[in-house]
Amino acid sequence: MRRSLVLLALIAALPTVAAAQPAPALQVGADDTPAAAPAGPPAPIAATVTTLTAAESPWLDLAPTRALALSARQEPEGDHKLASALTLGGLYAGFTTWTYFAWYRKHKPLEQFRFGCFFCNGNDGNYELWNGNGWFGARRYAGGADKLGHAWATMGLTRAGVEILNQWGGFDRTTSTLVSGALAEVLFFGVEIKDGFYYEFSFGDLTFNSLGVALGMAMSAWPRFDDLIDFRVEYWPSDAYRAQFTEGNTGKNLNIAEDYSGETYLLALHLGGIPRLRNSRFGTLTRFVDVVAGFGSRGYKPEPPRGAEPYNESQHMYLGLSLNAQGIFDYLLEGRSKAGKKITHGLFEVMNLPFGSVPLIKHTQSPSGPADGGGA
Repeated sequence: MRRSLVLLALIAALPTVAAAQPAPALQVGADDTPAAAPAGPPAPIAATVTTLTAAESPWLDLAPTRALALSARQEPEGDHKLASALTLGGLYAGFTTWTYFAWYRKHKPLEQFRFGCFFCNGNDGNYELWNGNGWFGARRYAGGADKLGHAWATMGLTRAGVEILNQWGGFDRTTSTLVSGALAEVLFFGVEIKDGFYYEFSFGDLTFNSLGVALGMAMSAWPRFDDLIDFRVEYWPSDAYRAQFTEGNTGKNLNIAEDYSGETYLLALHLGGIPRLRNSRFGTLTRFVDVVAGFGSRGYKPEPPRGAEPYNESQHMYLGLSLNAQGIFDYLLEGRSKAGKKITHGLFEVMNLPFGSVPLIKHTQSPSGPADGGGA
């Protein structure tokens, strides 16, 4: 109830002119290209239709592209090929260093390399997904939330790499997409190899790594797909994670990625990406609200302190609504701060505002026995 009231209050506080005036009508030509409505007396369409380009609009959903058109949204802003390559290399080096301190430094290696299962009933689960032995089974490690975490991470790295190489570096969009996707795939394949020496080589993690890369590449290559879909994480540090700081366990509290009890993964549909809704009387408000499908697990990770009672483990799935922070900050910062708008647009492409989603239809389930502890 509290989330619902906050959501309604924030939407109401946004521009009242959006509700008072209809959104500007867009004409559509024979090639499905949006165009600005003509001003003044009627004139032949060919003489009055002007095409909005992606560079002229802060909204990707106004990009004049068909659903599967391979197109860059805007021309690169600079030509800094060496600097962009070094920056991306530094990003990957920093991430690799963090994985060592968060996942491996205080963990004893196994006596031999361990493979997980793809078809059998191993600790990591299998391809059957939702049944008791599947990757999202209620007794699996982190209740399956780690699989979405892997997909989200590789998607985010892929998309960040594309923007660094293309928009700043000046590389063409296709090359940037292919290189960024390959780098994310190779990095997380290396993580799985190392996991095999410390935890378990997970075919489930490997599968969702690749799905995340594919999603990131698709969003970067097909603007209309990106107009409609986001894959975001909504995060607020859980009580279990914050408790680790009082225990002085620096190895554990560096592992923020494993705070699945504070994470909810959202597949979001942008209402503003649907032309009929966007061009309706109250279409401007569709910038600020998304329809979402959410998944999260609670009580699996982080684990309770040694000797403490186990947490109540549960999985949560829902359909609901969410604030589209990307749309909100795009609106608020338009014409005020170009740099701020770029930062918030990129950040909220992959992050959701804490407590920014409201479940409308929800399902919760708990494991029938102890869950797999697993790791990384």
